[in-house]
Amino acid sequence: MMKSIIATSLIAEVALVAGFPDIARKVAEQRALEQRQGGFLPSLVPFPEFPGTPNHAVFNTFDPKSQLVSTSGDHAWQAPGPGDIRGPCAGLNAAANHGYLPRDGIATAQSVNTGLWEAYGLDKTATLFLQTATMFFDGDPISGRWSIGPHSDKTASLGPLSDVLGNQTGICAYGHLKTEADASITRGDWLDPNPEFNGNCASHPKFMQELFDLADKRANGFITPQVMAEHSYNRKQYSIQNNPNYFAPVYAGVAFTFGAHMFAFELLGNHSAEEPRGFLTKEVFMDFFSYKKDAAGNLKYTYGHERIPDNWYKRHALDAWTLTDIVVSTAQQCASYPSNCQVGGNTGTVNSFSGVDPGDLTGGLINSFENLSNPDKLGCFILQNLQAEIPSFLSNVLDPASLSLVNGLIPTVLMPALKGLDISGTCGNLPPGRTTPGYGGVYPGAKDMNVFEGPRAAY
Repeated sequence: MMKSIIATSLIAEVALVAGFPDIARKVAEQRALEQRQGGFLPSLVPFPEFPGTPNHAVFNTFDPKSQLVSTSGDHAWQAPGPGDIRGPCAGLNAAANHGYLPRDGIATAQSVNTGLWEAYGLDKTATLFLQTATMFFDGDPISGRWSIGPHSDKTASLGPLSDVLGNQTGICAYGHLKTEADASITRGDWLDPNPEFNGNCASHPKFMQELFDLADKRANGFITPQVMAEHSYNRKQYSIQNNPNYFAPVYAGVAFTFGAHMFAFELLGNHSAEEPRGFLTKEVFMDFFSYKKDAAGNLKYTYGHERIPDNWYKRHALDAWTLTDIVVSTAQQCASYPSNCQVGGNTGTVNSFSGVDPGDLTGGLINSFENLSNPDKLGCFILQNLQAEIPSFLSNVLDPASLSLVNGLIPTVLMPALKGLDISGTCGNLPPGRTTPGYGGVYPGAKDMNVFEGPRAAY
């Protein structure tokens, strides 16, 4: 069974990449239509029903014993207690509430690599990459600790680094735009001047209701990958139209934001013998996102109370979601919604989105964002950016002694985790990429990326 799946995957991946010239032509057609009509248009290239590598579309195995996720005993749900951290990622919050991650919300390399596999079937290639990038941007690269929400003193295991690692922001509040970004599934934009929506840790019922309405319109009430892809497009358009400080950098704004939209189906979907590839109902989604309905039928959110539903079945071990799937599904987004893959932002007023020239950004690695519909080029694009961005970021927040210590971890810890982005082994000798300080000067949203603490509450 496994050999046949791998063979099918390899054959289909070749066809997938080979088919991109036609996708690029359709993307160009969309651009022309957008320019003629003075705005963004919905997808002309349908987002696939089964995104990621093609083996997922043919997978048909269900094993109730191995796929049932425990929600009892050591993994019984518990509300976070005083001092426990929760944040913008529903999957991380739920895993912490069930003890698949530390219940205090302080992630470690071991807990992420083990817990997210046990809870969701997220492959080690993906957990290693996400854990490593996050701890370099938002936590303590020495200990591997980072907060799944706002800043916590618990991440600073090495005293001398506690004040020089950018206050170890965690992944929301003052950690915005390094991993978590604007236009998330249900969270607000940290720099949105509207106080109702400028908390990027808490979830907002307005955006959840918009997702549910879209599911009703497109998929008979089910939340599908195609619904999530369109919702991602809609959320970015909302931010452009309402947040004068909206900004989309390479990693957080292009790759990570859409990756999170796909996680919401690929990792939170339930599985059964009838639906081995997964299905996601509103009820399951509400449990994972900590929502209930009041007597009038309105959605009500409780911060930090995300849970894994009882009798819920994760992905099969032979159908894990991998780092390659993250890259390929993001490339598929770039084909379906190319405006989502533009780097840039608003310039101080709403509807003022200005994109960065891709050739200037990448030193000629790509000369059009349409190139990102090819997963090989997209993987190299993200790899180039992180190779430039992380050392640049560290040099701005570390004193010389600490910088030397952390830079020593780049070739031994960071680069092995990033290696999986080089899907086909074609990313060698990348030209230097530009960092956010180098291209983000005209964007007010980018200027605040190096502010690590202040008076605002996290949510």
